[in-house]
Amino acid sequence: MASQRPRPCPPVKKRTSATFCIDGTTYTIDAVRGQSRNQRQHIGSLKPTPSTVANAGEKNAVENDTQGCSMQTPKASSSNESVSGKRLTPRKKGSPPRRQGPSKEDLTMSLELSTDNLPPTDSLEALEKASKRIRKICTFLQSRGNVPSNLLKRNLHYIADVLEIVATDDARRFIDEDDELSEVEPDAVPMEVRDWLASTFTRSASVTKSGEKEKKTFRSIVQAVRAANLVDRLYRRMSTSAVTYPPTVMKLFKQLDDWSFDVFALNEATNGQALRYVTYEIMMRYDLLAKFKIGVGTLFNFLEALEVGYSKYQNPYHNLVHGADVTQTMHSILFQTGLVQWLTDVEIFAVVFSAAIHDFEHTGETNNFHVMSRTETALVYNDRAVQENHHISAAFRLMTDDNLNIVYNMSKEDYKDFRTLVIDMVLATDMSYHFAQVKQMKSLLSCPDNIDKAKALSLVLHTADISHPAKDWTLHEHWTELLMEEFFRQGDKEQELGLPFSPLCDRKTTMVASSQIGFIDFIVQPSFEIMSDMLDKVVAPISPRGSLANQSSATISEKVEGEGSPQNGDQPEEPFEFKVDRVWDRHLTGNKVKWKEQSTKDQAEKEAKEKAAQKEKDDSEQQKQSTLDDKAEEKKDPENPPKITANGTVSPGDAVDQKVKPSTSPENKEHASTTEEAAGKASPEHVEKTSTEEEKTGNIESITVKSVTKRKESGV
Repeated sequence: MASQRPRPCPPVKKRTSATFCIDGTTYTIDAVRGQSRNQRQHIGSLKPTPSTVANAGEKNAVENDTQGCSMQTPKASSSNESVSGKRLTPRKKGSPPRRQGPSKEDLTMSLELSTDNLPPTDSLEALEKASKRIRKICTFLQSRGNVPSNLLKRNLHYIADVLEIVATDDARRFIDEDDELSEVEPDAVPMEVRDWLASTFTRSASVTKSGEKEKKTFRSIVQAVRAANLVDRLYRRMSTSAVTYPPTVMKLFKQLDDWSFDVFALNEATNGQALRYVTYEIMMRYDLLAKFKIGVGTLFNFLEALEVGYSKYQNPYHNLVHGADVTQTMHSILFQTGLVQWLTDVEIFAVVFSAAIHDFEHTGETNNFHVMSRTETALVYNDRAVQENHHISAAFRLMTDDNLNIVYNMSKEDYKDFRTLVIDMVLATDMSYHFAQVKQMKSLLSCPDNIDKAKALSLVLHTADISHPAKDWTLHEHWTELLMEEFFRQGDKEQELGLPFSPLCDRKTTMVASSQIGFIDFIVQPSFEIMSDMLDKVVAPISPRGSLANQSSATISEKVEGEGSPQNGDQPEEPFEFKVDRVWDRHLTGNKVKWKEQSTKDQAEKEAKEKAAQKEKDDSEQQKQSTLDDKAEEKKDPENPPKITANGTVSPGDAVDQKVKPSTSPENKEHASTTEEAAGKASPEHVEKTSTEEEKTGNIESITVKSVTKRKESGV
């Protein structure tokens, strides 16, 4: 039997694989390599991993900095190509060039220009990093001639953000947390007003500084479309509404856009439901129910709950009427000035919502009272914006009920922006932020960049909250009476608790007129001035001469109509300076004049009362002294006259204050009789005793004189 030649063993095959990322897509190469070159077989494949197939054509979530390099997606291996390990080797002459991965220089550039590990743009290290990054970009441009566009774009965005923050900070010279009242002349304000300003509008520096990063960019607004939509929304007929208003309410709502809208009349016409009617009407005019899919029933349930919270403590001032007044005032500012065209729908909704809830469940006392009396609310919010934090928290807590949730259909992104803006605006109504807020807005107006919307709207809400001194005198006087009554009630509670009176809370000493003058001069008027300047800067770019927003104001319309092309073509047209109609300035001036007149009368009455009180006090003291003198006279004993000793001195006695006349001449007797007649003619017995005593006294004096004469004659 012939020997059988053994068959050779098949070559051992080794499977290799490699994974790499190109243009955001991860690829895997599987290959099998034998021991013999002649037996090499191509059984590998080039295919995307399953995790990236679904995301083909999109950027991967974990995008590498190697994007933008000059690389092409390789094709799957074909019959004229073979895979050896991790390399793609051409099989025939003239086949496509070999695909190569990113070079070492590309990887170095990607690492050095990566923006993943850069510090925040508002940190101290950001400016240094931005400077170094610019130099690196210049180096790569000089050495390679180009930089991938995506890397260049990300780096330039980062550098621009850093420079913007630095420029803003330098222009603002952010608020020094000193006491802003140091600039006020002490003699210009009454003492009680100064105390109130100091206790209400100052706070510690640790509260003022905020670490929140400010927004720097906003979505652009298409002015013509927004203006047209605004007019369409504002003048829709009430017949399209789901609610039918009584005729009296319809008549009042014709003046809803006016600055001095009579909210007291509306509250009376709606049977104490002014807040729900005003808020619903304004939301309908801005078409917010349709835009955010708010059910009418859900909205009215929420507004009813708001009114219950506003009426919880039966406050004279901080009640649902005040909430309705501030909401209407915000609408008047938005509409009359054209500011509404600067805002998105979410921001308009946040403005109306913030005004409606800004004093929800207000207790009727100041934040300082809560801190001093250590209430539960002060403990919950750590003495920081006690009432304002509660307003926000309690209002949002209402919407946890599905029947009251008016933001149910709002997207997560819109809700986040909505809630952030509401919190910023309502917290800004804390009066202790006033001076810092005004000063910060002055700094922002000096910057050439756009004004932060959150800060601008916060200032508008704060100004609307204290706006009643800038309205018609009848409304302002009524609001002042309600506010002072609320202050006095707090003073009564402080007296019961043994706490010192807060400024302007003592019923007996507070001068209402002088306090209102100080409030207007140092709080209200500066707020309206800075808000007006801010509105001029914000609204001017979005309200050109022919815009519909300008036509809503008669004053602005007259200015626009008065401007035309010059008759002489050689003369250039005068530049148009946009100014909002500052109707509040006229009311502020008039109301301050009336308060000064009232203050003069109050001062005169106070001086008259003080004089009357002083006179009464003097009369009382005089009467008291007269009574004491009469009692002293009664204590004197007429039967114990002063005794004269042998040497001519008077001995002490009950009548030592009486002078004894050393003579019994007729003149002295006549003087004595006159004195008796002036005293009312004493009784006969008393006259007889007096004459007897005088005779005795005369005899003694006569004896004394004779003895002295004899001594002189004898030379003694």
